[in-house]
Amino acid sequence: MKKLICIFLTFTIALFLFAPPPRANAEAGDFYYRVITEDTPFYADKAGTQLLFYLPYTYYVKVLSRDTAMCRIEVYGTGATAALDGYAPTDMLFSDGLEVKNPFVNLEITTSSNAVLYGDSALTTTLQYVFPARGLRYYGSLPADDGSFLFYVSYNNRLGYVKESEITPFVIPNHPNELTFIKKQTEPEPAPTEQPTDDDTNAEADKTADESVVNLRIVIICCLAFAGVIALFIAFKSKPPRRKQNYYDENDYE
Repeated sequence: MKKLICIFLTFTIALFLFAPPPRANAEAGDFYYRVITEDTPFYADKAGTQLLFYLPYTYYVKVLSRDTAMCRIEVYGTGATAALDGYAPTDMLFSDGLEVKNPFVNLEITTSSNAVLYGDSALTTTLQYVFPARGLRYYGSLPADDGSFLFYVSYNNRLGYVKESEITPFVIPNHPNELTFIKKQTEPEPAPTEQPTDDDTNAEADKTADESVVNLRIVIICCLAFAGVIALFIAFKSKPPRRKQNYYDENDYE
């Protein structure tokens, strides 16, 4: 019994000592980034040459990957509006660390008159004509040369632009999450210091998580060692006393 206890304790301690620590999910709060300006562009290409529209202000994008210049992102796809993947400048997105529910705009806009769905923002390619009172799924907007807006929409599984003048007026409310980025921007600016990069922030989060894992491991090992000492003490203490044997001498008389 004593050998079994020792083997069990040795195996358990070795398991905690040599098992690789779980890696902290540093991206947990960064899975969704927030659009904090009204002119955050959504590009079809990483080089940023094919501008499709400007993302809806205060709403979120799903981050697929990122570097110092561009984030590859996904928008929509959680409701009736099909998902699109593209790119946006990393420094124009903000991770607010809030719980994100319904991150994207879920909006259907309606034609107010006969409308044209164009395939490009220059309005040179006509995809189809759209009758009044037709619903179009909204993605974003783009300023036109005359000061109005073009809306990037989907209709009958086609993506394109419609003119603001051909759409019934609508309003997009802010996302219900607190606008923490506004508070951050209105605070007095501190003295210039070297700002940590995203990689530095992630590294710091990893370091903190690793230290927590190490501290927890130390506590567990101490508890196991203490339990092992108690188990060994009980094993030795509960060992039955050796029975005194009576030897029979053939010279003894009965």
